Amino acid sequence: MAYISWDSQNRGVLRDVGESGAALQALAPLQVHQQIRFCLELSHPRARIEGDGRIAWTDSLGQAGLEFLDLPPRPGRLLKDWLLTQVLADAQRAAGDPQEGLLFSFTSRPAIRLQPASAQRQMRFFGLRVPVERFARIVDCLALLCAVLLFNVMALTMTDTLPTWPVAVALVLAVAGAFAGLYWFLFSLWFGVTPGRRLARLALYERGDHKSRAELRPRFR
Repeated sequence: MAYISWDSQNRGVLRDVGESGAALQALAPLQVHQQIRFCLELSHPRARIEGDGRIAWTDSLGQAGLEFLDLPPRPGRLLKDWLLTQVLADAQRAAGDPQEGLLFSFTSRPAIRLQPASAQRQMRFFGLRVPVERFARIVDCLALLCAVLLFNVMALTMTDTLPTWPVAVALVLAVAGAFAGLYWFLFSLWFGVTPGRRLARLALYERGDHKSRAELRPRFR
């Protein structure tokens, strides 16, 4: 069931609707050439369309034909979209599909994951324009590299011995892995942001390109 109301008082039931007009069953008598301000309340999907119309014909049973007069662009597009949906739903029912309602696919489609706006922006780094995410990774890698080098220099100073190359390579790799795990746990899990990402956000803030945290999160549609 779909309804139509006009003059803020009278209501009726829609019997048919198209792009240029509608047929209705009115509860109160209407006069031919009478102009009204109507409101259509459609369903499946729900849509509310308002506009001006003229009564083109009436009969003794209370039925009337309504002609739309200069329907505004937005309600006009909304009505066309609703009519297209009904055509597709009718085609599905005519095909004998047991599923009730309009379906565009039989399997669920994965959501489209959009990249955050910050990942698409660029900033200057040593005179070069690099993406913000790449800049954040460079800063994090430099911080890890400095920590690993500092630890190895302190270890060599305290032991006052230079190990063989295989032992030195294995020691550097082990220290780098341990520092990387500690770095990720401390900043990503505990603080929620790494120094590189924090520095990139501060740089964007200084440039006036910052956005709220909600706007930088991945979006879904």
